[in-house]
Amino acid sequence: MKMMKASNIIIILSVLSSILILLYIFQLNQKSNNLETELKNFDKTSAVDIREISNPIFKSKGLESNSYTIEADRGIQDDGYIELYNVRAEFEDENNKIFYVSADKGIYKQQYETIELIKNVIILDELKNKILTNKAVIELNVKKITLIEEVVSVTSKAYISSNSSIVDELNNTITYLGNVKAKIENE
Repeated sequence: MKMMKASNIIIILSVLSSILILLYIFQLNQKSNNLETELKNFDKTSAVDIREISNPIFKSKGLESNSYTIEADRGIQDDGYIELYNVRAEFEDENNKIFYVSADKGIYKQQYETIELIKNVIILDELKNKILTNKAVIELNVKKITLIEEVVSVTSKAYISSNSSIVDELNNTITYLGNVKAKIENE
């Protein structure tokens, strides 16, 4: 009798553990199906919102704003911004001076009139003054350039390096921040 009770208990435990294992496998399969469905839905929605653009060009010629031209080899348009690759741009300041800009990548937000430039950013003016940095944000509407990460400014008579810098055209100032090193040649 005791032997029969023990074998019944073993059989019941085996059946229960088999049921639990089957429920666990069913639940894993259900989660996998849900994940696949979510991935398919994500691919459908993201593909609709993102468009690739070949050779995008953006221009501004307004009476109240300075003109600019931004070009790239390709762009990817997403919600509210365009990611640009191999960026080249020209900006005109209040005194009709032209600045030439290039960068490996840019994020252009036309609505806010800003462009964030990333990697190998070079800003060159008509007098061949050059600024090099890894990251820059140009705010066209307030005429301000914020240079971030290893800024180097080179003119015919000066070499200035800093961690970051702000060029504020409205206030006609350049502010160097962080570890600043300057070498200025006297005439």
